[in-house]
Amino acid sequence: MPVDRPLSRPSRRRAQPGLLVAILAVTPSAWAEEPTAERPETWDMSVEELQQLGLGQYRGSPIPVPAQAPHERVPGQAPEQASQGRIFVNFDGANLSSGWDDSTNDVTQINELAGNFAAYGAGAKRDAVMQAVAADWAPFDVIVTDTRPGSGNYTMNMTGPTNPFGGGVLGIAPLDCDDSQTHNNITYAFHSVNDSFSAAVTATTIGQEVAHSYGLEHVDAPSDIMNPYNAGGDASFTDQCITIVQGVACGSQHAAECGSSGLQNSYQELLTLFGPSSPDVSSPVVQITYPSNGATFPTGSDFTITVDASDDQAIDQVTLYSNGNAQSSDGSEPYGWDVSNIPAGTYELYVIAADVAGNETQSAIVTISVGDDLPPSGGDTGPGTGGTGGDTGLDDGGVDPVTGSASADDGGGDGTDEGSLPPGYGLDDGFDPPSSCACRTAPGDSRSAFGLILLVVMGAQRRRSSGR
Repeated sequence: MPVDRPLSRPSRRRAQPGLLVAILAVTPSAWAEEPTAERPETWDMSVEELQQLGLGQYRGSPIPVPAQAPHERVPGQAPEQASQGRIFVNFDGANLSSGWDDSTNDVTQINELAGNFAAYGAGAKRDAVMQAVAADWAPFDVIVTDTRPGSGNYTMNMTGPTNPFGGGVLGIAPLDCDDSQTHNNITYAFHSVNDSFSAAVTATTIGQEVAHSYGLEHVDAPSDIMNPYNAGGDASFTDQCITIVQGVACGSQHAAECGSSGLQNSYQELLTLFGPSSPDVSSPVVQITYPSNGATFPTGSDFTITVDASDDQAIDQVTLYSNGNAQSSDGSEPYGWDVSNIPAGTYELYVIAADVAGNETQSAIVTISVGDDLPPSGGDTGPGTGGTGGDTGLDDGGVDPVTGSASADDGGGDGTDEGSLPPGYGLDDGFDPPSSCACRTAPGDSRSAFGLILLVVMGAQRRRSSGR
């Protein structure tokens, strides 16, 4: 897709047919760190003066989503009331398929990006990018996360080095007027952890491309994130009506705030869509739905631990604990773990659910006993095989297969719960136990293997129809 780089400010031009997207074009060598406490001198320069400094690159004209695309509501019809938004900054890559945008299923309407999109990379720079993106969107009721939400709508920004448009292009996105096509657009920022761009520059790319998917267009102001020229500095969504450059596609959205389709107030338009920022102080609700407390299983049974978790906003992830030790996390519903060939022992299970704002809730403890010839107590039936109710207070006379320590009556004579994990079953075997619920499974995992300890769990496939 061509990228225009005029030597002076562009005149309005009509949107062209074809793939309807917006491109952000910038030359890496032109970016430099700028002080954020004062207005940079470059913001008052002409395009020609900027170009003499190696700045002044032009960003391609945004073009609206095709009229034939499916829309959730009538284009141009403003939302009845503001509702919270979610931005998922995907640093971990994905395999994208072609079709109308659907972030929940990794479907993109930008055909050039169908296929494998490479990961950004990890480290301090990635963390700094997330902090900068969160700061740009802090005035609005928008959740910014780098963990894929387990349910609900979200705009996804693929942030990584895959770039079919050339090195001078830093981003691309659909232009979705009034956010009317879908709340699940996919946008792109072509960066990597090893590139020469600062975290602030990467965050600006992410912010502009995401904002295009909410109907914001380019404006003639270097201080605004939607400015089409690279004038340096640390821009923001500014609370003033600014002249739109290039052809106007989302005129009614802009006129609602500025009284003219040719002016845009990016700050107020985002407030209209999402409302002002409000703290999330509500904790999730979570419980283990299977097995039930007191259930017994024959040695070697297979079954599924299932969990019900909900939140007024969105669940980030659910982490499973056994006998006080973190086992693994599941970030997508339905939440659960498949257990296979479970050894004899007594297991105290609980989960901690965390929402995207960091609020956490621990479930009630569920105690199960595994062994042969255990007395039943109520015929507990559920997912998997071989379950009968009843906590028998199993005396296994040896090592607790979950913690690797002696059981309550371990035959050691001292009545203590001591010992160490057997070789090969330590918690460092593929999982880093967290100090809280901020743990992560490896990319691509669904219900992570519970076989980090003697309780063996199958590496099950994700039980979801969405395919993400």
